[in-house]
Amino acid sequence: MDSKFKFTAEESTFVVEAEGRRLRVSYEEVALPHKKAMTWCKKHGGGDETVDNLRLLAKYRSQINEELAALGKDKIASWMWSNETCYHNARCAFVVNMNDGGANFNCKSSNYCVRAVSALKD
Repeated sequence: MDSKFKFTAEESTFVVEAEGRRLRVSYEEVALPHKKAMTWCKKHGGGDETVDNLRLLAKYRSQINEELAALGKDKIASWMWSNETCYHNARCAFVVNMNDGGANFNCKSSNYCVRAVSALKD
């Protein structure tokens, strides 16, 4: 797989290309309980906030944050909600540590950050 990293700034989103994937991500980041966070993501063009996609963003967080800083945009936070409910407890969802890509779970009523993520097809 191609491991080159590419960042493309758009008007209200940015596109990250790496490891054969392309993700469109919102500049805006909000902290909300899980249900409201997922509704916010869909309203802002997301729906692909999977653990795997968030881990890709975490892997390239330093480069992404450099680009965001240069644009005067907010950097990616430390923990983000995924759209994946825990298989062992429906009251919880998976979160990804954007510092190291580690995944954990937390109660859906907790506030975590989220950005709308959309996987782009070639």
